[in-house]
Amino acid sequence: MTLAVGGVVGGNAFDTLFAAIADWRTAPARCTHGATERETFLIALSIVMAAVLLPGLLRRERHGITRIGFESFAVLLLNGLALFVTAWL
Repeated sequence: MTLAVGGVVGGNAFDTLFAAIADWRTAPARCTHGATERETFLIALSIVMAAVLLPGLLRRERHGITRIGFESFAVLLLNGLALFVTAWL
């Protein structure tokens, strides 16, 4: 489980770093210049989800909300929020 979550968080960190370097290297024509409000929201939500998952890697719970950890429950709620917002944004 830790390996899977670490892979997801590491993959997100690598993708974010790659996007930042690509944006920096193409300074005259920024990659993120044409980002819409929806895309900006989803990028910010991805950062928040990664920040929520990190404490879960450090401290594992034996019992939690609906028998899953707090971080899993929070990510499920954030995914629901993302579905709601992107449907009406």
